[in-house]
Amino acid sequence: MNIRSMTLCALAASPMLLVACGGSNGDGEGPGRYDTDYRQLRWADPDLEPLTNEHSPEAVSQYVRNGLRLQMRAGDYNWAEEGGVAMPDVSDNAAEGSDDYSRTNVHVEGVDEADRLKYDGRYLFVVESPQYSYHRFAERVALDEAAGDDGSVPEPPPVQALRIYETDPEQASATPIMRYELERDADSPLVLSQLYTLEDGDATEAVVALSDSRYYYGGWGWMGMPEIALQEGHTRVELVDVQSPENPSIRWSLEVEGTLLNSRKIGDVLYLVSRSSPYIEGLEPYAGTDEARQNNERLISSTPMSDLLPGYRVDEAPEQPLVSEGDCYLPETLNPDEGFADIVTVSAFNLREQRLVSAVCVNAHLSGLYMSLDSLYLGTRAGLWREEKTGLHKFAIAGGDIRYRGTGLVPGQLNWSDPSFSMDEAQGYLRVVTTVWEDWSDPEHFLHVLKEASDSDSRTLDVVARLPNDAQPAPIGKPGEDIYAVRFLGDRAYIVTFERIDPLYVLDVSDNENPSVLGELEIPGVSNYLHPVGEGYLVSVGQEADENGGFGGVKVELFDVRDDLNPVSVEAVELGGSGSWSEALTDLRAFNFLPVGTDQLRFTVPVTRRDGYRWLDSGLFLFEVNELTGTQATLETREPLIVESATGSGYEYPMGGGSDRSRMHGDTVYYLHGNDIWARDWDEPESLEGPFSF
Repeated sequence: MNIRSMTLCALAASPMLLVACGGSNGDGEGPGRYDTDYRQLRWADPDLEPLTNEHSPEAVSQYVRNGLRLQMRAGDYNWAEEGGVAMPDVSDNAAEGSDDYSRTNVHVEGVDEADRLKYDGRYLFVVESPQYSYHRFAERVALDEAAGDDGSVPEPPPVQALRIYETDPEQASATPIMRYELERDADSPLVLSQLYTLEDGDATEAVVALSDSRYYYGGWGWMGMPEIALQEGHTRVELVDVQSPENPSIRWSLEVEGTLLNSRKIGDVLYLVSRSSPYIEGLEPYAGTDEARQNNERLISSTPMSDLLPGYRVDEAPEQPLVSEGDCYLPETLNPDEGFADIVTVSAFNLREQRLVSAVCVNAHLSGLYMSLDSLYLGTRAGLWREEKTGLHKFAIAGGDIRYRGTGLVPGQLNWSDPSFSMDEAQGYLRVVTTVWEDWSDPEHFLHVLKEASDSDSRTLDVVARLPNDAQPAPIGKPGEDIYAVRFLGDRAYIVTFERIDPLYVLDVSDNENPSVLGELEIPGVSNYLHPVGEGYLVSVGQEADENGGFGGVKVELFDVRDDLNPVSVEAVELGGSGSWSEALTDLRAFNFLPVGTDQLRFTVPVTRRDGYRWLDSGLFLFEVNELTGTQATLETREPLIVESATGSGYEYPMGGGSDRSRMHGDTVYYLHGNDIWARDWDEPESLEGPFSF
């Protein structure tokens, strides 16, 4: 097997991973002593320049070891970015599947995204997981009160289960087929969190189960692990053969050093974005004696680099290196007094061939990741907040073979909610929206267009256009408004800003080197997610707002953008009052849609309705956009699929929720709420069945 490991080490320093460290051999106070004075060392703050993998192994080694030494230095914190790892946008409705059933809502067609629910038109595959719930918290309190005399609390054995249901869309029902438990050690931090499917024609051959150590189950459900958990984090991929759904089995497994930040899949190739930190057994944090500091330095200096960089293991085979010094892409300028402590790696594995294709990472504070069918862009951050800049490192991808192309630099930072929507690639150009915070009360927003330099040897992405500019100086957004939503759709870009009202801006990006603002619409409320519908319409999911900027219920709205100069709000529906929430506000996978012919689009949105502090109900809300080929499209509602309601007695809380999902097949709607599946005919509310239990 020919394994190519072209790795770029995304190296960000984390303040919370406080492992002790040492320094290089030096002129200590006597023979055989180490220099443990690290005052001259500093965390690397890359200048966002072009990258190279031509540094000597000694220089890369020094960089890694300096990161460990900096972690040792008490009170020296350097917060690292890990979030915003997401993928790209497209110019069309992006969900994979046939014409009669829906699948996961993704950013770009052909680039699949992991989710806790997958559907292939016959089987529903579901990750079983605890849910955010007051009742579960109460159960945990009762368990604590039942602790033994020594204070010990009996913990249930860890259970990670995949549920499989066979659907019958003609009868609007589903049959539980199998609850398959994945084996875990009692002390394993791995949590089954998301799925992909590996298809053989129209049938699912295997389910790709992703487990990671980033989350743990507390009284309130799944929570992020503290930063120190990243030190020894792991990611596991298990290929579960489901050709016989009643008898699944593990066909192949893979474990990667590093906590899973995100993933994507194109065809048979799985891309993992993981983050790890070097760890050495025996290091003493905050070493207070000379003897302890000397021991730390001895460990740091003598530990082989192969033990400091992440590896991976296939099945039960010995661990192999995922990264070596020669694989690391670092800035051209490397200061010997700088260091990093974390490694963010993007690795590509061919699932059908069960092999590593390549892996990449970059010295940076990672702030976003965009992936089209042709390119991968890593968004990075540098500089203080008033002078913050975003670096964009481009890599060409082909079947998982990742090759560095160049680096560009723009002022400001990517959108805080979903950086992927702030980037888009078209005809070799990268369009990026950033925000400059020179004044916290008055942010400035910009559209930048970048392209690879004509001199490929320069390895740069040149800015070829920007808005606002001298010819078009009008700002994007009113004073004090932040960006809440961005959507690039072919020759148009849509930007939503908000402070007290919700302006929707329409930008013309048909000429990448001469973009312009075409139109603007001001409406109450704010849009968090924009979805294209037919030719010239947008659906938004957001929140209603009053004249002071206070949020109300969840708001679903239809926009007519056929006239670029005069976008119009066709109709809006408010669900619940203040405090109401939908997963679709922050996660596009919670929004599901299905075209019905050319004249109608059906879509579903899970909503928990509240009236202030009082919970009302939880369920799936059904919508139709009709007359898409007529004179004017309309937004219509159908009877919601309510599965939990308050009884009216005091303060109540929903039993499930937090990661609700749905799928449509013909006229049948399937709804995942908590760990329960419900089904109903689209037009017949009384046909509701469920939950379908094992």
